[in-house]
Amino acid sequence: MTAQKYLYLMAIPSQLAELVSAESVALTGAAPDEYGITVSNTCVDVRRGAYLKSCTEVLFEVGNVAELLPKIRSADLHADGFRVSVVKKPRSLNVDSMALAGQIGSFIGGKPNLSSPQIVFLTVVTPQKIWFGRLLSESDGMWVAHDQRPHVTSSSLPARLARVLVNLVASPGEHLLDPCCGTGTIVMSAAHCDVQASGYDINPRMVGATTKNLKHYGLMADVQLSDARTIQQKFDVVATDLPYGISLVKDTTATIEILANLQTCAPKAGFIDIRDLSQPLGDLGYQVENVIPVPKLRLVRRIFITSSGDQ
Repeated sequence: MTAQKYLYLMAIPSQLAELVSAESVALTGAAPDEYGITVSNTCVDVRRGAYLKSCTEVLFEVGNVAELLPKIRSADLHADGFRVSVVKKPRSLNVDSMALAGQIGSFIGGKPNLSSPQIVFLTVVTPQKIWFGRLLSESDGMWVAHDQRPHVTSSSLPARLARVLVNLVASPGEHLLDPCCGTGTIVMSAAHCDVQASGYDINPRMVGATTKNLKHYGLMADVQLSDARTIQQKFDVVATDLPYGISLVKDTTATIEILANLQTCAPKAGFIDIRDLSQPLGDLGYQVENVIPVPKLRLVRRIFITSSGDQ
């Protein structure tokens, strides 16, 4: 029996291919191809996705339209309130999307509903292959709203990047610690994605900002005033944007002290920083599994995915 396949469509902004690929691998176990398409045997609810846009259960995988249409006709599909959507990769592909959607729709029983469909049949067309299937989930895009949070600083992490970081290290139900939570971007993203979240910060103003931002979106998390260098509790994962000091300058000494303490807090971690921390992390005993660049204009952040045997 052939294993069920699932097709994921990615958003791949310029310069972020490595980040998008890392999220795809973390969630689905597979990397996207040149068209931003991932095909995997793993089914994931991508409502929590940052760059994963949709998940489709693959019904047919064929080489061309001539092969696809007879399969759909013979499948005797029926759905009330359906819509057929066609995605071309690349968009310049010489395929009439509306005509193809109409042809496919004519073979599906039931009444179509183009404006508010109950079920969407997605057709993805590339020069080499065509996939047809049933759309299961789509990213909720909530990071757009989270970027409008009432309390923010000039160094606050973009909400979409925070969601990627959560997806890279945590799964729903796990307990995540952000020991330098600032205004709570990572904590908010974790809580929204059904990850148990704890946010600590040494600055009372940041603790207050995180608490207010969570309340603004109706999210729940444990928020405490605490120094990341002294936290002793155990968590499943750590995820944080390492803190800035006075005048938005990174304090290397404080960072090393924080990292040294956090090594015993969780077996897996994701750290964001503008510096290359590979050597310091290695010196402290972390296993650096991946370093992902996140360029934006002249600034290049790096995400360090690490593991540790110290528990």
